[in-house]
Amino acid sequence: MASFSLRSQRTGQYKEFSLLELLKLLGDQVNDEIWLENGEDVYNLSSFREIGGGSDGGGHRENWSVEVLMQTAGQRTFYLQYSPATPVLLVILNGIVQSRNKDYNLEGKAVTFSFPLNAQDGLQFIYQF
Repeated sequence: MASFSLRSQRTGQYKEFSLLELLKLLGDQVNDEIWLENGEDVYNLSSFREIGGGSDGGGHRENWSVEVLMQTAGQRTFYLQYSPATPVLLVILNGIVQSRNKDYNLEGKAVTFSFPLNAQDGLQFIYQF
């Protein structure tokens, strides 16, 4: 995924961002949306996918998206197939983007929610590995 850096107005330091990080910052995380100018159209953050060619100059990274439909109530911890390569993990529960360190915590491959999930909840994880 292409990455780039922006300079902080406060500190003057540069910080690297991926496109997914920028979309999360600019979009409406509660409604999982990004609106185009003039209300032309609305796009879902959860539909993010990279289209070839982007490179950050580092090792090759893959995007991974997993959808989980809950079968039983009460589960709090889920295990990702791969450890995220970047701190960016987009977690979407029933169409609502969840906040790290508030709604869930990530430790290695384990994603643990601060509350039990209900049967039939829809859960999606989007990340790079």
